[in-house]
Amino acid sequence: MEEVKKQEILAKLANDEHYYGDFGKQYLSNSNIGTLINNPKAFLEPMQDNINFLYGKAFHELMMFGETQHSNFVEASTRNTKIYKDASLDAGGLLFLKKEWDDVNSLVDSTLKNSEVKKVFSKDNLKFEVPNIGILNPGDTDLMWKCKADVLSDEFVYDIKTSSSISGFKYSSKSYNYDSQAYIYSMMFQKPMRFIVIEKGTGNVAFYDVSHEAYDNGREKMIKAERNYLKYFVNKTDKLENFTVYGEI
Repeated sequence: MEEVKKQEILAKLANDEHYYGDFGKQYLSNSNIGTLINNPKAFLEPMQDNINFLYGKAFHELMMFGETQHSNFVEASTRNTKIYKDASLDAGGLLFLKKEWDDVNSLVDSTLKNSEVKKVFSKDNLKFEVPNIGILNPGDTDLMWKCKADVLSDEFVYDIKTSSSISGFKYSSKSYNYDSQAYIYSMMFQKPMRFIVIEKGTGNVAFYDVSHEAYDNGREKMIKAERNYLKYFVNKTDKLENFTVYGEI
């Protein structure tokens, strides 16, 4: 791909509307890994709004930019109340409850006070929400992938995660496909991946590096996802109704 063309694409993908919209859907991403491997029938289904995504998006933007586009909240105790339903209808989507919005801001404040987080955010040449595209399996499939790094430094690609349990992050990371994310991002940016994990209930912070085994597992997932994508959506050598999972316990 010509460098000028690539830069034009990256400039467009920098906008979330394009990254998550129709333009960005022409590229595979780590968010497709789970459905392509475990349930390709759901691959083309639109993502439903959920509070975890809203919480994570607001937290990321507040951490990196000090403001967020997702700041609307409702003074309501639950989403079953009439006041919330009316406000959500007017806004055309999911909103924070006041308590949730307060929790997000409190977590951002405590995280930014952490000395190790401060070290990262004070590094020179730091960039935020950096998009990239590329081929991960050249000469085999030549499929194009996209990604967007939360924080890019001279040494690492950092990804910020909120978690209900820091101690469980290592074990849940595989089921959430953070291993494939690490592989994709490290290949795209040619830097090792490092996760900054913040525990929601306590505000505790953890830094997780990625093992060789996790990178290898991530690569295997990427290859499986590409194979299913080609099989069911590009070459259409098989029907989705024939999708079958084989395993061993």
